[in-house]
Amino acid sequence: MKKSIILLLLSVVAMVAANGVYAQFSRLVQMSQAQQAISSFSYKGFVDVGYMAGVGHYSANKFEATTSHGLSSGNLFMGIGAGIDVLKTDDDGRDSRWNESLDDFSDNAYMIPIFFDFRYSGSGAIGMFVDFKAGISLLTGDSYITINDGVFDNDVSFYLNCSLGVRFALGAKSAFNVGLTYSLISQRYYGYDDYYYHSRYDGISLHGLGVTAGIEW
Repeated sequence: MKKSIILLLLSVVAMVAANGVYAQFSRLVQMSQAQQAISSFSYKGFVDVGYMAGVGHYSANKFEATTSHGLSSGNLFMGIGAGIDVLKTDDDGRDSRWNESLDDFSDNAYMIPIFFDFRYSGSGAIGMFVDFKAGISLLTGDSYITINDGVFDNDVSFYLNCSLGVRFALGAKSAFNVGLTYSLISQRYYGYDDYYYHSRYDGISLHGLGVTAGIEW
């Protein structure tokens, strides 16, 4: 009887000990996996410049320079960025209609985009890449931009930039990129009606198509 009790107690102690060892082993495995997941991410930076020609009824040509910084894992990059946009709109003399009511407007505009950047890059010496930037854009300097027979004001604009192109590897982490780009700036708009009074429209979009080139490291 005593031997049975002793064997039972030894079995219980062994089970508890084994469970404790398994728990510790599981924690070590989880910590190792977490460290591996963290180590799989590394810093990456981009500088891009491009030129987009305006398309559509409301349009503006745009030169853009941006920089993005964030983390990459494998072929994926996620980060944040900012830049400078130089917009040139058509000036056909209609902006003189605004002299009576607006003191600070121009057909040249400087805007600062602030955005999230998501990018997929192919592997190898030459590969494809897809880049998606989305955020806001802020007008600086002037209070208004003349577009056709109306104006944008200096409220916050929606910003979108999408590129598809080719990546040329220069080193283990560096590369040169060139691609086709679609750009979008969306903002409220004030235009003239037939009686030359300005009226507000709750949103128009400036579309652009062009080319972007950049370096990553």
